[in-house]
Amino acid sequence: MITRTLAIAAMLLALVGCIPEPDVEDRARTVVVATAFPPQSLDPAQGATGAGLPMIDQLYEQLLRFRTGTSQPEIEGELAESWQISADGLRIDFVLKDGRVFADGTPVTAADVVWSLDRVKRLGLGSAYFLEWLERAEVTGERTLTLLLKRPHALALQLLAHPATSVINRRAALAGAGDADADARLWLSSRSAGSGPYMLTELRTGESVTLAANPRAAAPPRQFTRARFVALPDEGVRRLLLERGDIDLTVAVPAAFTERYRGLERVAVTSIAGGPSQSFLTLNTRKGPLANVHLRRAIAHALDYEALRVQVLKGNAVQIAGYIPPGSTGYDPAEPPPQRELAAARRELEAAGYKGEPVRLMVSMLGPVAEFIQSNLAGAGINVVIERRQPGAMVALAQAGEFDLIYDAWTLDSPEATAMLEALLSGRARANGTNVSGYADPAVDRWLLEAAATPSAEARAAILRQIDAKLRADRPLVMIFGANPIIAYRADLSGVIIDPYQSFALPLAGLTRKEPAR
Repeated sequence: MITRTLAIAAMLLALVGCIPEPDVEDRARTVVVATAFPPQSLDPAQGATGAGLPMIDQLYEQLLRFRTGTSQPEIEGELAESWQISADGLRIDFVLKDGRVFADGTPVTAADVVWSLDRVKRLGLGSAYFLEWLERAEVTGERTLTLLLKRPHALALQLLAHPATSVINRRAALAGAGDADADARLWLSSRSAGSGPYMLTELRTGESVTLAANPRAAAPPRQFTRARFVALPDEGVRRLLLERGDIDLTVAVPAAFTERYRGLERVAVTSIAGGPSQSFLTLNTRKGPLANVHLRRAIAHALDYEALRVQVLKGNAVQIAGYIPPGSTGYDPAEPPPQRELAAARRELEAAGYKGEPVRLMVSMLGPVAEFIQSNLAGAGINVVIERRQPGAMVALAQAGEFDLIYDAWTLDSPEATAMLEALLSGRARANGTNVSGYADPAVDRWLLEAAATPSAEARAAILRQIDAKLRADRPLVMIFGANPIIAYRADLSGVIIDPYQSFALPLAGLTRKEPAR
């Protein structure tokens, strides 16, 4: 214990150096956010499905956004003033708001929107699945554009509210990138060209990202004219720095450790129920031991879901019976939660011909959840070896298919499961790197398209239940729990809220710090 304490203290001293000491006046205007990992990229086309998402959300705006403070998801315009969907669902006409400008003062035009959406599709990276349904975008005027769809898509408007579809200042990006970087892929990885409340001022690779208020934003920050995101992989260090007041806020609060944060002086914790962040095991269905469906089913049967939720996560999560999370169309609240079934697990192991070969569990950080999974599976006779990898290496290995099992997570991109299932399990998503299990089933692919094209929620629910039944049989993922989003922050901050539809969105521009008592 002494060794562990000294190690954390040494790491704390080293990492405090990564947080420059501002003067008193500067600190009053700066909000410091701790994340677990640094961003791989700040480009919406590349980084909107990774650790850079909360930062990208501050730098850019989209055509649409989710209305705040509603009990059901409602869409409103962000850059769009109005929109009209054709009767056949194959065309959406947009009119942009007048007078909206990027951080450099350049007007936001329809050409910027079309270039930004086309670029996401052209690059074909993780963000591309948000626009899989889009055939093409066309400029029809300075402030008007048309989206032509491959097929009707019931969730198109919700997906256009995600930072993956952010509108970029094309002139600034192309001028900065030059001819050698035609799509500004390298330039936008470490720079910003948006119209959000903040703009990028400094990027320290692997350490921190500093933003400054965008003076031309439609809704500039109320108090914090600077925002600094600091990557602190060690949970204990994040907690100590929050207690000291060196950081103001962290969303990297493991559910298992929530009570530790609640016990800190001058620290508040907020959370909402519902589990929009889905935690699961990704199983390699293409090669290795888990290409055998019986071994995949054995893993699903061997986990003690209730013990994990209660003993490890301290109740800060919901159990997931299948592949449709709570709140989504098709979810059945009356279905009993999953149970550990060791007899069924052993039958599947026998059918698999499993003889105790090692199954590698790849994680980005060691912790009680991974250790619980390892212990649980050992109880069923499955030999799990935990391998820790840095986030960048983990992504590369996952996309190359060089793994057996990954402890993974996905934050719902919309209040419905269709988009998540398309990204994680559609054969179409293998090319852009979001489907790393390698799973592909023609029926599931067809049903996902049907669900997306079905306007009736009742009919869509029936299709999603078909998909759910097929996935429960094939088990390309083992859904473990839905984590309640948690934010721990200094108690003198006002305005800290969690968006139930986009829990990654931090309300930094609306935050204020209470004046200390005199």
